[in-house]
Amino acid sequence: SQPITSGGLTYQEQPWHSECFICSNCKKQLGGKRFTAVEDQFYCVECYKECVAKKCAGCKNPITGMLGTSVVNYEDESWHDYCFKCTKCARGLANKRFVCHNGKIYCAECPKRL
Repeated sequence: SQPITSGGLTYQEQPWHSECFICSNCKKQLGGKRFTAVEDQFYCVECYKECVAKKCAGCKNPITGMLGTSVVNYEDESWHDYCFKCTKCARGLANKRFVCHNGKIYCAECPKRL
């Protein structure tokens, strides 16, 4: 609650000292950089990917929503839409019928061939 005399910035119409607008994890200053706000906490892109973002059950990489990626959620797990595919034939299954067999996901055709 110190007055901002120089070098401040504004986020969502609130003034901040540059040295106070920092990543909640690594404490790097965020002014002029890409960041994500989650429940009143701010994260640089790297810390968001590592500490906050859900991990894809397929490729294990973070699901960030950048580049227009869609997400598939099933049984308390999340996948990039392009990673949600048949275990046997690798056909993409986002927005398609699928079957779960012994904890693995298959297109509607492949379980008939197991």
